[in-house]
Amino acid sequence: MKVLLVGGCGYIGSFLYERLIESGGNVTVSDTLARGNPAGIPVSYGSYFDLTTEDLGRFNAVLWFAGHSSVPLASQQPIAALENNCIELYRFRQRLPQECKFIYASTASLYSRAIESACNEMSNEQSLVEIPAQNPYDCSKFAFDYIQQNFLRPGYCLRMGTLAGFSQNLRPELLFNAMTISAAQKKVVYVRNSAAMRTILFLSDLWSFVKALLSQYHPPGVYNLGSQSASILGFAEAIAAWWGAEIVVEPDSPTYSFALDTSLMRRICGALELRTLGEMSADFMSSFQRN
Repeated sequence: MKVLLVGGCGYIGSFLYERLIESGGNVTVSDTLARGNPAGIPVSYGSYFDLTTEDLGRFNAVLWFAGHSSVPLASQQPIAALENNCIELYRFRQRLPQECKFIYASTASLYSRAIESACNEMSNEQSLVEIPAQNPYDCSKFAFDYIQQNFLRPGYCLRMGTLAGFSQNLRPELLFNAMTISAAQKKVVYVRNSAAMRTILFLSDLWSFVKALLSQYHPPGVYNLGSQSASILGFAEAIAAWWGAEIVVEPDSPTYSFALDTSLMRRICGALELRTLGEMSADFMSSFQRN
């Protein structure tokens, strides 16, 4: 299978690139290198905006893990976020061959709700997603999801929980990653919004799902992806206990609160590796320190 990996040098892309190569995939990378390329991944194309119908005709599958991928970045560049996450992505999708599998990164933050509601309800793929007003990131993601589902050929929309785990192009600010680094190095875990719920998605579990989509047929549509759900304080307690760290509670701030029903993901992937948060934290630091 010939795969185009858009955003192949980023946090997610650099992790998936290694796994795709290890599994014998024929992988071509498109990346603007906005976050650099610490893994030294070979890049064939720059911006995916510029790929032509002829360029795209050679691929059996496209994995899109690019765009404006964080609230701060999208808030700093709202027009660019709309173009990158929606308008240009729509045009790109139109240029893909009819038979090409299109798998793209959406976000589970679209399910966010009041903290007390998220504590009692798991969002599944049929759960209501309301038009968001909180930031340009969510607005751009919502807009493309709506367009993809109603105006384009079927594709695979991955509503991913908060990403976690080590990659060569690390995002250390993400919830699990930040807590682990602080617990291991400073023996303290800082917590805001203790009661907010969150589902995290380890990169290894994302790869298990992507591999399943590439290797066999599953109906296109929306898929919730997550590894473990807990309150933010619950994650902090598990990580702090592993490292013998102190928990410091800081003032609350605006945040997401969601918990995902991932039963559909698990039916497709089969049994995912069950490891405690402490064990995953230890594995993360082992990779972090080696690199």
